[in-house]
Amino acid sequence: MKRPLLALILLSLSAAAFAQEKGASPRVSALMFGDYFYNIEQRDPAKKDLNGFQFRRIFFTTDFALSESFDSRFRLEAEQTANSLTPGGKLGVMVKDAFIKWKGVFQGSDFIFGLSPTPPFDVIEGAWGYRAVEKTIMDYTGAVATRDLGADLKGRLNEAGTVNYWVKIGNNSVNAPEVNKYKRFYGQLHFIPLKNFQLQIYADYASNPGLRDSVNNTTKDHGIILSSLFLNYMERDKYSFGTELFLRSDRNSFKASALSPLETANGMGVSLWGWVAVTDLIRLIARYDTFDPNIDRGNNNSNLIIGGVDFHINKNVSIIPNIESAFFQGQSKKDLVGRITFSYQYQ
Repeated sequence: MKRPLLALILLSLSAAAFAQEKGASPRVSALMFGDYFYNIEQRDPAKKDLNGFQFRRIFFTTDFALSESFDSRFRLEAEQTANSLTPGGKLGVMVKDAFIKWKGVFQGSDFIFGLSPTPPFDVIEGAWGYRAVEKTIMDYTGAVATRDLGADLKGRLNEAGTVNYWVKIGNNSVNAPEVNKYKRFYGQLHFIPLKNFQLQIYADYASNPGLRDSVNNTTKDHGIILSSLFLNYMERDKYSFGTELFLRSDRNSFKASALSPLETANGMGVSLWGWVAVTDLIRLIARYDTFDPNIDRGNNNSNLIIGGVDFHINKNVSIIPNIESAFFQGQSKKDLVGRITFSYQYQ
């Protein structure tokens, strides 16, 4: 892990130096958050009382203003999740962003090509503001990835910037190589009708290879449709309250039994959250999520409750004691984790 990480960092810094020599304006920034965690209760008895220190995200970002019309970003991410560790179990590193932006490709719109964010998260994560505590619900449940390799067009639909759009076509493989002809199509509309109120409407369609139904010996469509609505009322640095609802239709992906035909799984998730600044340095955080991957079938529902206090030491550093409880329909045990989260950044 050390050699690839060092090589990527040196490459990024070298590119920044080169850009500076050529008259561009590089900017380096970083974000890190991690915790001391303690598993108070776990469905898996082997994980009960497990505790320790962990990094859940490290970002190292280099932004280049290549010219008045072109920007680019190269971002590395390291974390200690199971999917990101090296084969030897060490801290893994991957490319998170690598894209170029053509600003003002036509009036009010930018064109983006490369590995870049998907449309649903920028507005929601900005309003939530506590990715260091937990992912937003569509990310947490895996409804849609936060990154995809493809092409985007985004911008404003009116002069005031109160109606905005974002469309994207991507491989639907995050940062992995493409291995088939199927793509994901994304669309988002963002409205700001009032000073402190915003809403977002989002939808995407993921085309996939058909699935063979052994019961009637036919190949059935396996496309996935995702839609969501987000509402947010906030005042900067004082409070933010949000509601997010998403529906996911996974066509012909579910079999009730070995002798049953394939049927569509219709999932639904709802997230309610808020934070309030009680002083300039202290914020209270609360959140409740509920998710059912197949509302037409019972005993699938899961729930998540989060509570925390953000000690906002300065604009770049937070210490956030928090507790997270996940409980599941039809199961007597729950996952209960206490954490002291440290979040810091420089820009």
